Amino acid sequence: MKARFVSIVLFSLISLSYAVPAEADWVVKFLHSVARDTKRRNCWPEPFVSADRYDAHVPFAIMADNGWRRQNMLGDYHFFDEKAELTEAGRLKVRSILTEAPQQHRTIYVHKALDADITAARVLNIQAYAVNIAPDGGVPPVLTTDISARGWPASRVDVIGRKFESSIPEPRLPGAGGGEGGS
Repeated sequence: MKARFVSIVLFSLISLSYAVPAEADWVVKFLHSVARDTKRRNCWPEPFVSADRYDAHVPFAIMADNGWRRQNMLGDYHFFDEKAELTEAGRLKVRSILTEAPQQHRTIYVHKALDADITAARVLNIQAYAVNIAPDGGVPPVLTTDISARGWPASRVDVIGRKFESSIPEPRLPGAGGGEGGS
């Protein structure tokens, strides 16, 4: 019985080997793939760590760039109404960007106005002002942006501050009775 089983298996293997086209180096390819897969498993996390680190750091770099864009942006309240001329607050903002911001972040952003001509005039006015105050003589790039400008006009902040100061009650010393309140 064993002899018959062995002969059937042997016959099947011989017939299958003639049916499949013969490749001389299939054993070499198989051993090479085993060795390659073993090496990959042994050094597994390392090939992917740098890609993972890059993917984890990219969002923070984008957030930092967006923060500098918002910090260096001049909004509508940095210009006089219906004009492209800088207000005092706008001139001070341009000066602080050119003198205090790190060199790699000295780009001035201008919030786009409803009219493209006004936006272009604002950019030209900023460039003309920046030429006069740039510490190294070079004018940084002045770009337009669509992000919204946060903040309030200086006049509104001043009015709120003055009203707050005027509403503060007069200081009083406590009454003669001790630590209880005044009369």
